[in-house]
Amino acid sequence: MGLNIGGSGVSFSRYIKYNAKAGRWFVRDESGDREIPMPTFVADLGNIATGWLKFEEGQAPRRRIDFDLQTLSPNPGDGSKRGFVLRVFSQKFLGGAAEFSGNSIHLSNAFKDVYAEWEAQRGNHPGQLPVVQCTGVEPSKDKHGTNYRPVLSIVGWTDRPEDLPDARPVEEQEVWSAASTAVPVKAPAQHVPPPETKTSSLSEPLF
Repeated sequence: MGLNIGGSGVSFSRYIKYNAKAGRWFVRDESGDREIPMPTFVADLGNIATGWLKFEEGQAPRRRIDFDLQTLSPNPGDGSKRGFVLRVFSQKFLGGAAEFSGNSIHLSNAFKDVYAEWEAQRGNHPGQLPVVQCTGVEPSKDKHGTNYRPVLSIVGWTDRPEDLPDARPVEEQEVWSAASTAVPVKAPAQHVPPPETKTSSLSEPLF
């Protein structure tokens, strides 16, 4: 079953963000936003949540999370778009564990492909999590101008980091509870040049 995108009681104060209009990555923590290079991170895809997300400047994101990956919550009709929420880990790029969410169609499509890759490979890596790497961005023009899809792929597998809880990355109150009215899933800005792709040294840790 693929991802239909395009509580845990654990709070996170660190967030990773991808700006599809600029093809750039950022981390937000107590000190604010800082840009980071194209990252490599451990992704807890087994606990990914999907739903309707809306991001507005200066406000907390609005999220109506699906009951599960097989059952869509109803569209709230407030301009929200399909998206995802998951937890990732990278000491090198993020400083530890972070929440990652987004509703950009370009980011969502990239994650749909990574999720399919994870589904195909996970049987060979029981108990482990995938290491996902961004190796570049691909420009895509539409009615909104030029946006950039991140190029993501699984480059390895690792044991679960101690700081990455094995739990759904959303609070229980964010999950749409009226499952009987949810919709079953059918089976399958301004232009800114993207950053240059840099190849990391093999002697450096991946994440």
